[in-house]
Amino acid sequence: MCTCGMQIVENKTSTFNCQNHQLERAHLPSMMAENPVTNQHKVSSLLSPESRIVFVTEEQLHPWSTDRSQTFDTPLLRTWDHCSGSQPDENGCMMSRAPHQRLDTIESRKTSLTTHLNHKEWTPTPYISFTISPAAIQELAPFRSQRKNRGVQTLTVIDPNTRLRDHLPILDVAAEMDHYKILDPYGKSNQYYVDHYVCLWQITKREIVGHWQWDDLITNEDWYEQIIMPAFRQFRGEWLPKSRGDTAFDLLTAMNQLSRKSLIKNSITKLMK
Repeated sequence: MCTCGMQIVENKTSTFNCQNHQLERAHLPSMMAENPVTNQHKVSSLLSPESRIVFVTEEQLHPWSTDRSQTFDTPLLRTWDHCSGSQPDENGCMMSRAPHQRLDTIESRKTSLTTHLNHKEWTPTPYISFTISPAAIQELAPFRSQRKNRGVQTLTVIDPNTRLRDHLPILDVAAEMDHYKILDPYGKSNQYYVDHYVCLWQITKREIVGHWQWDDLITNEDWYEQIIMPAFRQFRGEWLPKSRGDTAFDLLTAMNQLSRKSLIKNSITKLMK
């Protein structure tokens, strides 16, 4: 099931599924003890077949491991509530509901992704859904908060570039649906999956920019530009060393500011004479 739910689709089994998921989460402490933080080695092992007999692997044909050219200018956003899967745990991580599932064959990838994207399916999958679209969150969060048994929504923001530097995969859902010929379960020509991304297996504490209560955020109409983006930029500044280009830009900006101040001072001096 797509627990981020970038699509607005509900069904009459929602209450039953929510109750089942709450029972499932009661076992999370013991499950977490068995799930070490995902790292590059674990990613490689889960994307590669255990058998050495396979000469050409699915990972070689269509890599899901991180691509060095992949970068993001904006954060990944996820809204969730007490019924959602992949809630932050006591260690600050967010686990998928199938954190050990192998994704080393066409069948395992296509089947699990098809299941994840269907809102009616609650079979555990190794994916955690996000969007880069604030408009999608703006539409989904209030809709969910008004649904029976859902209630208060929390927005979690992560830095995808931190995740990529740690060699943890991020997939463009629409692109993967196209590659694996996965049909839109809602017959909407994949419109629900534009700007939809999934992270595999786990979100680590290092990636998380922060968590915000939706009811607090929406008191500011420009919540994305005035709250989320500044927090994202500050987070990137903490983790990313400035490039030479950034340093040169900052130096030029400082020089321009000094120049303007000097012009203003000279103008005031002339007026006072």
